[in-house]
Amino acid sequence: MPIWKLTPLDPRDPSWQASAHRAMAIVRAPDEEAAREAAEKAFGVKTGFALGGGIKAPPWKRTSLVKAERIKDDLYEPEGPTEVLEPTF
Repeated sequence: MPIWKLTPLDPRDPSWQASAHRAMAIVRAPDEEAAREAAEKAFGVKTGFALGGGIKAPPWKRTSLVKAERIKDDLYEPEGPTEVLEPTF
């Protein structure tokens, strides 16, 4: 299965309030969409945004906030289920 590197592009964006992690993540997933979904599931937190403050969406699924690239690195096992490989908590 492919390994994906997800890199935040603008960690100052208010949408990052909805994430417990705001740095690079490595995810094993069959495609980019699944990698973003796994990161969102792992790091997403419920938050209350102020009314009238504009629309804020979960950051991991937004291409304007997170760059996704497929990588090859022997540190990460390609066999296994879809999951966040880094960071580990």
